[in-house]
Amino acid sequence: MKKAEDMLKNKKKELDLMEVPENLEARLRDALKSRRMWYKKGGRWKSWIAVAVIAILLAGYNFDTLAYYGKRLIGYDQIMNITLKELNELGKGQVVDKSYTFSNGVSVTLDGIMLDENRLIAFYTLKNSNGDVDDINFNPYISTTGFLGNYNMQGGQGEINEDKTEIRWMMDFDPPYFFEKTLHFKFAINDKDFHEEGKITFTLDRSKAMGYTLKKAINKNIHIDETKIHFEDILASPTRTVIKGSIQNIVGLAVDQIKGERFRPNYLDVSLMADGKEIQKQGSGMSTDLKGMTFHFDYDALPLNLETLQLKIERFSADHDVHQQIDLDYEDPHAPIMILDQRIDINKVYQSNGNTYITIASEESTILTRVHLSIDGKIVSLEKTTTDGYEKLLDGTILHTRTLEFAGCGKKLILNVQRISFEQELDKVINIPTN
Repeated sequence: MKKAEDMLKNKKKELDLMEVPENLEARLRDALKSRRMWYKKGGRWKSWIAVAVIAILLAGYNFDTLAYYGKRLIGYDQIMNITLKELNELGKGQVVDKSYTFSNGVSVTLDGIMLDENRLIAFYTLKNSNGDVDDINFNPYISTTGFLGNYNMQGGQGEINEDKTEIRWMMDFDPPYFFEKTLHFKFAINDKDFHEEGKITFTLDRSKAMGYTLKKAINKNIHIDETKIHFEDILASPTRTVIKGSIQNIVGLAVDQIKGERFRPNYLDVSLMADGKEIQKQGSGMSTDLKGMTFHFDYDALPLNLETLQLKIERFSADHDVHQQIDLDYEDPHAPIMILDQRIDINKVYQSNGNTYITIASEESTILTRVHLSIDGKIVSLEKTTTDGYEKLLDGTILHTRTLEFAGCGKKLILNVQRISFEQELDKVINIPTN
């Protein structure tokens, strides 16, 4: 198959380099004169033979090129990444080329799709001859004919032309089940003065689907304090590589809720290394539902002839419930305090213009995300935080100094830290088998 594709590409290059002979016009004129002469002499059947021969010769020179362009998605080079461009060059997309026009003149054309086990990519064009096509509140989704419902949209990107009459979109959806055949690309315009729904129905060409290149269970855990990060599996396809896992199941979430010791992950920094080279990140997501707290990381497609594959878990940040109280003194600020092993220096406590100010310093990633101040028994919320500056210490640590401002003044001050967020360095490696 690869040899055939290479031959097609080489033939196209040859055709691109071909130049029209200088005497072509004269030769065609002579041929036309000859055709008229045959007709006058009663040789009409000879003219049809000549036309057929010319048609066959032209087809012989151009068939490869026509086939090559007929199976490609045209006009999306600016929004495709390198991987998708290469797949498109190989004709891996399915051309659909179906349109729907709303009653207000706006049109939608589903140019084509790409499908593998990780996603269905819809390539569609939204047009509005009046301009301002980017202001249209357009909502697309994929549904099935049967009872299985819709396939969720994962996200996408588009490109608008200069006069704002056309947007080409590349939108990701969950991949349909293997038995699906007929799909409906549904959409609606929900503007203030206009509402209309439409759909484009198409049949999946499973011969254009690309399947997967690697599917493995990882089943490895990384422990951070009392938190367990579980890496479940990897699914690599020609368009994308997806890592899935979980941080806490539904039972653990319920227990933490009851104990008032919840934590909310801010981010998990995970790199995918193939043969020692980092695979480009494409996105990530984290959600909490009946399955617990789950996550996924999306990367570009894996290289061919892969030998080693690793996950590098580098950093983890989360927001923790703590409920810790600190007595403050105007004259003698509190000694450094420790909250979940994070050091907080209270540098200054003072009053000004009827407000109370507390200057603190900590590592750059350590943030008091929810604090209250008790002023003579009255609970006061934080008004704002002002950054005072950053200082890089000899060990490379960056110290962040900022001032917390609260409305009101009093004699007895108690700072109540309810939540704290901070980053932890992990530097863990998980090896993934590739065979």
